[in-house]
Amino acid sequence: MGMTKRRDFCREVGLSRTTHRRVRTVDRDKPGKQIHSLVSHVSCPPGSVRFPTRPRRTVHASAPTTPMTVHLLCGPDEVSREDAVRELVAGVRLPSDFADVNTSRFDATSYTPEAFRFACEAMPFLAECRVVICRGVAASLGAREARAAARRSTNGTADDEPSSGQVVARPAKGKRGASAPTAPAKTPEQALADYLPEIPAATLVLFVEDEAPASATALGTAFTRPGMVTRNFPIPEGAGLERWLRTRAQEFAGPGAPSSGAITADAARLLASYVGTDMRLASNEVRKLVTYAGPGRAVEARDVELLSPQTTATAKIWELSQAILDGQRSKAATRLAQLLDASDMRPEQVISSLRSAITQHLSVQELEQRGQPDATIARELRMQPFAVKMVRERASRLGERALIYLHRRTLEADLSLKTGRQAPRLAIELLVVELSARAVQAMQLQAQRRG
Repeated sequence: MGMTKRRDFCREVGLSRTTHRRVRTVDRDKPGKQIHSLVSHVSCPPGSVRFPTRPRRTVHASAPTTPMTVHLLCGPDEVSREDAVRELVAGVRLPSDFADVNTSRFDATSYTPEAFRFACEAMPFLAECRVVICRGVAASLGAREARAAARRSTNGTADDEPSSGQVVARPAKGKRGASAPTAPAKTPEQALADYLPEIPAATLVLFVEDEAPASATALGTAFTRPGMVTRNFPIPEGAGLERWLRTRAQEFAGPGAPSSGAITADAARLLASYVGTDMRLASNEVRKLVTYAGPGRAVEARDVELLSPQTTATAKIWELSQAILDGQRSKAATRLAQLLDASDMRPEQVISSLRSAITQHLSVQELEQRGQPDATIARELRMQPFAVKMVRERASRLGERALIYLHRRTLEADLSLKTGRQAPRLAIELLVVELSARAVQAMQLQAQRRG
């Protein structure tokens, strides 16, 4: 390399004269790429060496046509709630090949603040936006905060150590390394509430809950801010349930439905009396009936009577157990007579079903005492979320001792039937009257204790 070229090269990379001489000395013995090796290892002030580099290409994510928002979908009508989830996700129009890549899902066990933030702020992959679905997360954080508040009220002081998932602010250091006072730690619920307004516009976040967070909580306040959308899905009753069934039947029938509707008013009224408040069961029954009727024919009342005998028995067993445990003696006797006369169920089967219902109440009460939220209880016991709330409230009114007594009496009655000591029908009728009366006494006793 000539002197002129060497001087130009050193001037281009910003080396000093001393370094220039070193380059020339090395160049005499080992020319060529040894110069580059020396230059790459030489110690220079930051920014003084200016190697010619290829310009870096900046990739900008395309902004979505409409900003995404945070949705809270809550309520016991699980079927309508899930329909809303599918509708919102379909409206995003994620590419079918990359839908899973651009969708993140969390529940009460998998949620962490760090993972949720990472999922919300991740770059959409070959799509305009991302979708994050959280099921039961708000309820889990609320239950955790309630337990922590109960511990603080019991101990009279705040917890010394942050709980799992608690966001702790690092202490700031002064000039000499002295630590400043530590900022108060945020609870996971408060951290999530503070982060919601910071979610990028290219991320659609759906919180799916059995019930809305209490308005006094941090999340309850956060979901009322601008940009948050809250939709409630209550259980329809009476005429509302009949309209729900007719709409559902029309959706299942599709274009082949008759102009007058896919299900008659009498059939919808009869089916509504069978399914009660179990919306998942109602949806399945409507689908079955519409499939049986076929294109061009509406579901009639005789179809419901023909295809839903098990539904009828299940609904009446549920109503019977509710009436007994609520202490409604006359209603329980009426439901028992309807069940034995209008179905093929034997008294032994009725007693077994009652015992299962009481066991369910005991199981829900035990899981609640462990601090489990309703969503976890529903998953563990394979129950509908709305049913968990009803059972939990009834078990609280009765008390554990009364439930254990009722369970023991069903076992004794079952043994009495199997040994033939009593006539089956008489035994079940006496048992229903006794259990209803005992439930009334238990609720009165619990009310006195709380009062």
